[in-house]
Amino acid sequence: MTAKEIRRRDLFEKLGSVKKQSQWLRTAEILGFRITHGGKHPYVMRDPDNPNNGDYTCSVTTIPGNLHTTINRKIFKQILNSPISERMGITEDDIWKALNL
Repeated sequence: MTAKEIRRRDLFEKLGSVKKQSQWLRTAEILGFRITHGGKHPYVMRDPDNPNNGDYTCSVTTIPGNLHTTINRKIFKQILNSPISERMGITEDDIWKALNL
């Protein structure tokens, strides 16, 4: 699968403003993903239609506790380019809206 080009570069540059893990968790909830793990471990954003946590193909991205611009950009790109997101009809604009950016 080819990586999608990010259309809203202005917003992409603002991803450093995402400081808390809870912002990504809320975004995942809004977009309809399933979240697993957490606590002392990173959260994993997963396919809502696949209940098997052992199946790595249902993983969209990992949300670590320590966020910074580079990690936020990676999380964003993984959501945008995931075949699961594509199947769910999630667009770049949907992600920006869910992040409140």
